Amino acid sequence: MVKKSSLFRHWSVLAGGFCLLLSTPQLLAQTTEAACPDGQTITHTFPSGAAWDMCWQTSTAEGVVLSNVYYTTPAGLRRRVLGSASIAQIQTDYDDGSSSNLLSSSAGLGSALQTLGNQHCPGGTLHSSGGRAVLCSAERPRGYVLKHPDVMKQGKLLELVSLSVLDNRNYAVRWHFYDSGIIDPAIGLSGSLPKTGGTATYGWPVTAENVIASAFTDHYFWRMDFDLADNAANDVVEEFSSFPSNGRLEKIRVLNPLTVESARSNDWENKRWWRIRDGSVTNGNNGYISYELITLNHIHQSNGNLGQSWLASDIFFTRYKDCERLATNNPTNGCGGNVSTFVNGESINGADVVVWYRLSYHHLPRDEDVSRIPIRWSGFELLPRDWSASNHML
Repeated sequence: MVKKSSLFRHWSVLAGGFCLLLSTPQLLAQTTEAACPDGQTITHTFPSGAAWDMCWQTSTAEGVVLSNVYYTTPAGLRRRVLGSASIAQIQTDYDDGSSSNLLSSSAGLGSALQTLGNQHCPGGTLHSSGGRAVLCSAERPRGYVLKHPDVMKQGKLLELVSLSVLDNRNYAVRWHFYDSGIIDPAIGLSGSLPKTGGTATYGWPVTAENVIASAFTDHYFWRMDFDLADNAANDVVEEFSSFPSNGRLEKIRVLNPLTVESARSNDWENKRWWRIRDGSVTNGNNGYISYELITLNHIHQSNGNLGQSWLASDIFFTRYKDCERLATNNPTNGCGGNVSTFVNGESINGADVVVWYRLSYHHLPRDEDVSRIPIRWSGFELLPRDWSASNHML
């Protein structure tokens, strides 16, 4: 596969002995709108005049893959945000220490895509791949855009949802694209409890007969290829921290440019966060256009049961390689087997940067999970920073 223009290579065998044959060639990311598969485009304009447009396709392991994602402000300024974005792995660890499941690279989110009907997409539009409706798009209210004593504005968002059924669990992969430029990726867990038996030490009694449902942790990986504006290969990654002073009355902002491939972790005491900015395009003032990653739902974050290297960090920044597709159990056509091995000292300063972000969710079963788990969402936020010289939603 050539960088963002050629076709996905067919997978014959993934590590672990699972055969994942792609029935048709697939695109991971593209740089021109003409590269979108026929009919595989989504364009949505909000009442404010803001708009999102993008390509999409399905892949056996990742499920729905978005690419060529553009945001247009209400004033009509259209810029690219993402070259591609997808779920790059779901790993399940059980509290009793039994073997982990790597769901994306075994059964595959794409292989398990559910055929959708109108009941899955109220008020929205169904989109088909391979003759089946597998993606729902819909405009939804988002609530306040801003609130001031003399200014109030409500807004809208574009919701994209696909559903996959894996090991009796249902995963809803959801992307919210706000009229203000915010992107809110999330994955929802529902379905049936995956494992019962054992002792309450590793779970919870969920029936009158004291059947024990095993506790487990899901690790979700997202892969996001940021291609801000016209040049896909001039990204800059910056890490910010707010260190408390000795008297803890002040917080001192520290900016740490990440110039080489890096594996980093959250630092709750020092309020660590990251942004990806363009290397040349500014908003007309002094600010380079950028997106900030806002960490949410991190209270369950876990390093796993087995000390696996890809769970030792929360976020990875790598230089784009076409064969680096999955965060773990990656097809090894000249690339490492997991995201921790993708980090090997290459420069990412003014390069095409891929962000791999991980969230863990620990599920201790409860009676309400019988016989269906109420959906639980895990996600984060991508926030435009200095995208405009002032609030473009006024």
